[in-house]
Amino acid sequence: RGGCEGVGGQMFEGVCFKSSMPSRDKDSVPDGCKPMLPSAEWKEKHFSELAKMFATRTLSGTIDHGSHGGNCDNHKAVLSFTQGEGASKVWVNSASFKFNPTGSGSTCKLYNGDTTVAVYACTV
Repeated sequence: RGGCEGVGGQMFEGVCFKSSMPSRDKDSVPDGCKPMLPSAEWKEKHFSELAKMFATRTLSGTIDHGSHGGNCDNHKAVLSFTQGEGASKVWVNSASFKFNPTGSGSTCKLYNGDTTVAVYACTV
């Protein structure tokens, strides 16, 4: 098996994605993934679809519009989100997303707690 399936990824909008669970505010590129950033103008609905594809536990379906995360370009990931009953703290890459998940200000942190999932686009 080659391509995206061969590296254990999932296709979305013609791009191969894989996820990891980072343990600190540093990129954690999944095995078999050569990270790339899709040039897109994705919105919140695209974020929601990707989050559902890669969630490993319950998602509240709402975004925490505090300052944790943001629309930034300081990591190789395309997005990250926290999971659980509470609102998700969200980080999105500004190369791919045109919406701001935070309110006033942003920390630009990829890692926002031990339920954080980081999602990467991969060249395969």
